[in-house]
Amino acid sequence: MPTGNYFRIKTKNIIAIIVILIFVCSCEKIFMEPDAKSDPESIFEEIWTFADRHYSFFEYKDVDWDEVYLRYRPEVHQDMGDIELFDLCADMLYELKDGHVNLLSSFDRSRNWEWYLNSPENFYYSIIERHYFDGRQRYIGPLQYLNMGDIVYVYYGSFANTISKSDLDILISNLKGKKGLIFDVRNNGGGDPENARKLAGRFTNSTSYAGDNWIKTGPGHDDFRTQRVNIEPYDGERYTGKVVLLTNRKSYSATTYFAQYMRALNNVTLVGDTTGGGGGLPAFRDLPNGWLLRVSSSRFYAHDGLNIESGIPPDIQIDINEEEAFAHGVDSIIEKAIEVIMEE
Repeated sequence: MPTGNYFRIKTKNIIAIIVILIFVCSCEKIFMEPDAKSDPESIFEEIWTFADRHYSFFEYKDVDWDEVYLRYRPEVHQDMGDIELFDLCADMLYELKDGHVNLLSSFDRSRNWEWYLNSPENFYYSIIERHYFDGRQRYIGPLQYLNMGDIVYVYYGSFANTISKSDLDILISNLKGKKGLIFDVRNNGGGDPENARKLAGRFTNSTSYAGDNWIKTGPGHDDFRTQRVNIEPYDGERYTGKVVLLTNRKSYSATTYFAQYMRALNNVTLVGDTTGGGGGLPAFRDLPNGWLLRVSSSRFYAHDGLNIESGIPPDIQIDINEEEAFAHGVDSIIEKAIEVIMEE
């Protein structure tokens, strides 16, 4: 049976535990970093600082980020509203001239679309649907496939829609005996560059050097490590006949990577317009006020030294005359691709 001494010892132990818990809790408050502030000045500072440490194209875009700070920082004041602060920060980020730089809130998304707004459209899906597909296309996963006789036409609208292995197996099997493939990625806004590299591997029998990925490693503007990027042939059925890749300015991000991967292959010809670019993989930051910041944080240099941020130029430049296209139901970029494949 417990004695009075036992209870005294037990009570002391309980008190000791309580004291330790109080001390631990107090230490936690002392050594924990204070909660990030969400006032306008703090949000502005965090946006500028994150971009300063992670953005990858200051030199390439000829942007003096310190000078940008000196111009915009005096406009920030503690009693400004969310929309006023958002617009100011959006204007500052716009100085980076980059479609991969965005500020996202519950009421708006900042963006820079100058990389395509002043360029020809060079793609009219309604013409393809009415005068080429004419209801005869097949759907292989996210791909629209049309058998044109000696040539197969494929339209792929987004690298965000993954093409499965079985999708590609079906596509490659349907290319047997064909003179060539027209692969159309116009208006494809991107997605996963790794999917793009795997897709390119279906069109080569040998390893091809595509370029070097420069990945940010530190806060300095020149803190990068390089990673060689090769296109490896798929370990299975492939198609190595003529391939014509169709691009326009709205072929962006992962689609620009894909254009470069395909450009590195000997059997591929690019026809259309220069892609939109987007050669920096994004880094993200959740801000204390609930906004989301995205900036480009890598570079990619093609096998010939081209920085792909501004886009991949075609081998054959073709612009569509909109009036003639709709008058005659003809896509001149597709027609040029057919000509390239059929010529001996």
